[in-house]
Amino acid sequence: MSALDDSIDAQGRGKQALVARVKGIILQPNSEWQVIDGESTTAAQLYMGYIIPLSAIPPIAGFIGMSLLGVSVPFVGTYRVPMGIALTSAITRYVLGLAAVYVIALIIDGLAPTFGGE
Repeated sequence: MSALDDSIDAQGRGKQALVARVKGIILQPNSEWQVIDGESTTAAQLYMGYIIPLSAIPPIAGFIGMSLLGVSVPFVGTYRVPMGIALTSAITRYVLGLAAVYVIALIIDGLAPTFGGE
């Protein structure tokens, strides 16, 4: 078992529980959403346990793709973005992604009464 598996998220569960939850939502959404419906979680716990770690995946993949693998440019070849620029881009995308989740949550919260939600 690695150190990552031993770490605990905001709900007091291991990181393996996060992976299991994501798999459940993707592969068995009906049963997983019934489990989620019975849970009581604050917005801060959602951010710490799910949104922050999962939002890091696209910027990390983009950083690796841009700086280590490079971007294919027709008739020129492969261009590798300098590490500093790729890191700045990844951090910016990460922060804006977290902000976007918050804004979308506000919109959903505002529209929920229209559809009979709470």
